[in-house]
Amino acid sequence: MSIAFEQSFHIPPLFVNMLNKTRGKGEVSMFKNSKRFAALILCIVCAVSSICYAKAEQSTPSVDIGSARAALLIDEASGKMLFEANAAEKLPAAGLTRLAALTVICDAFDSGAIAGDTAVSVDETAARIGGTTAFLRAGERMDANSLLLASVMINAGDATHALACAAFGGESNAVAAINSRLAGLGVSAVYSDICGAGQSLSAMELASIARGLIKNQTYSKYGTKFYERISHEGAGETELANPNKLIKQYSGCLGVGTGSSDEAGYCGVFAAKRGESRYIAVVLGAKTGAERFDIGRSLLDYGFSAFRSVRISGAGEAFGSIPVKGSLKREIGAMAGDDTVLLISTAKKEYTLETELPESLDAPVQRGDAVGMLTVRGADGEVLAETVLVSDADAEEAGFLDCVKLIVSKYLRTDG
Repeated sequence: MSIAFEQSFHIPPLFVNMLNKTRGKGEVSMFKNSKRFAALILCIVCAVSSICYAKAEQSTPSVDIGSARAALLIDEASGKMLFEANAAEKLPAAGLTRLAALTVICDAFDSGAIAGDTAVSVDETAARIGGTTAFLRAGERMDANSLLLASVMINAGDATHALACAAFGGESNAVAAINSRLAGLGVSAVYSDICGAGQSLSAMELASIARGLIKNQTYSKYGTKFYERISHEGAGETELANPNKLIKQYSGCLGVGTGSSDEAGYCGVFAAKRGESRYIAVVLGAKTGAERFDIGRSLLDYGFSAFRSVRISGAGEAFGSIPVKGSLKREIGAMAGDDTVLLISTAKKEYTLETELPESLDAPVQRGDAVGMLTVRGADGEVLAETVLVSDADAEEAGFLDCVKLIVSKYLRTDG
């Protein structure tokens, strides 16, 4: 999305006066004093550039959601809402309801509960699922890796159902795992089947589900695949063409999924990353597939244009040391307990870090104990982020014998 600058500009009176004074000395003298003239031109260029840059910062791209019934953009790291239109209303979500099952399936792959070479049997329930499918037949056996491709790439209901049953030992266990995961993500929906048939979800709930999904290592391996084939038992293949066009068309796209139906219209959840910035966009109820992608693209463009993510600290990064009383270990280091990525407006560039540590600590201290706070403040003093600082080592309490040994060792070193 381009930003247009005004072509005309006003030269400040200061520069006009300088030009007039220079002209008064004659054209020859002006060019003899080339350094002064070059400096004058440089000042003018810098002033004009500053004016244009300020206008660019003040102009943020607008988002037109067209016919969509709901739209949302969040920062993936913090979950902060950056744009929303009717994002809290529960609406039909078509095949996007299957993303909840895909989340627990990918969790199961990550944990080793199911392996890629596991042979999965397709039951009657999976084979009867409508909508987008991988054309699985009842009684067919297929390796879990192929089913995962179908589940991730085309949101295939039959593959999702078969995988969830295999990973959790049956449909009822799988549904329980899905509902538990949804509750953990702050989603109030309660599923009665694996694929969430007929379930309404809000844009905010879908963003929460996607936020949990794209953090998964297994999903990240398959989320951007565009075309694959899987082989059926006996004979035949199913071509898997990812319907998410932004994978090919949008730089940094990470997935996630699309869905459509007469009731839901055209829906999509899209995620993208550039540098430290990761955003999730949700579109529900667009009139056409093309409009759905256009809105998703506009939402992501808005995020990357209006905001930036800055890494403030990494887990384990040192932020000073603290003396320890009552321990043979004289001091411990204070380190960041977690990664801290700060989301700020591109119009706000200034921030400061404040480290708050005690003058000393009393033993015992264990590695990982909270010992201080790292605070990020904006130019106006507003708290933008806080990170707990923790001890980087153990500092055990010294006993009587420890103290005696310490005194003796110091005496011997002094005497020597």
